[in-house]
Amino acid sequence: MASPLYVHKIFNRLKSFQNPFSARYQTTNESSNLSCTPFFIIGSGRSGNTLLRSILSGNSDISIPPESYRIPFAIKKFHIFNNREWNELVREVLSEFEDCKEFYTWGIDIKDVQKRLENIVDSKRTLSNIFDELFCTYAEKHSVGSKIWGDKTPMNTLYLDWIGPVFSNSKFIHIIRDGRDVASSYLKMERYDTILEAANRWINSIQLAQSFGSRIKGNYMEIRYEDLVTNPKDAIKNTCKFLDIIYDPKMLDHTKQVEKLGDTDKSHHSNLSKPISSESIGKWKNNLSKSDQESITKLLHKHLHHLGYAD
Repeated sequence: MASPLYVHKIFNRLKSFQNPFSARYQTTNESSNLSCTPFFIIGSGRSGNTLLRSILSGNSDISIPPESYRIPFAIKKFHIFNNREWNELVREVLSEFEDCKEFYTWGIDIKDVQKRLENIVDSKRTLSNIFDELFCTYAEKHSVGSKIWGDKTPMNTLYLDWIGPVFSNSKFIHIIRDGRDVASSYLKMERYDTILEAANRWINSIQLAQSFGSRIKGNYMEIRYEDLVTNPKDAIKNTCKFLDIIYDPKMLDHTKQVEKLGDTDKSHHSNLSKPISSESIGKWKNNLSKSDQESITKLLHKHLHHLGYAD
């Protein structure tokens, strides 16, 4: 099976050969009039992404649905079927979400989204508006009164060059955690079989996110997992300022949000039922054997040093 990065490169290459005048519908345009400017939580998995989501979801102005997984592939479908009639194009794009086995966690009917889009005005017939209607439908059911929506899907970090152009003014929050803790957590949950695989996923995520961030500058911020759990008040205050949202101290009591999130019943999210704590910092030293500790430190040395993590 081809890796996401390989698929990413192939699709970009194919897209570069497309006739720029053949697209029937635009990805986005200035008159799309989105309901809001969305934001994306990016970075490697096992970096505190879900913790950050649960905290931010405690703000009544913010709506963040469960991981969608399908945004990059819905973007690809939009380009493939761009010469079709609008309603057919909408069905094809939304089918990526409807066919995803995890989409039930959103608790919405995709047909409602489709109906909302069928008679949308011509100026809003863009891919960005398809996504906007989808995420707003979720918000209207689960976060009534919210002003902005966000997405928290670590996999999206591998496809930022696809997602960025769809939401050119979006904000991106890159959460970074010590790669040794990330790799150790990946291995513990059996997401990857080897230290090398887990290490490479973290490295790829860091490099892609920071490279993307360097191009969008003011719409990109970094937050350290270690800062989030040791000094959550300042970390979340800074995040709210970045998002132009008023900080609410109640956000830090994130355990009240867990049951509302829809997809946090998996074993690897068990810590979400506990108050914010720094006890997971440095767990790699207990979870990995001495030889594995040496291997992961050697593999990640250059990148850890670059990020300011001590060996």
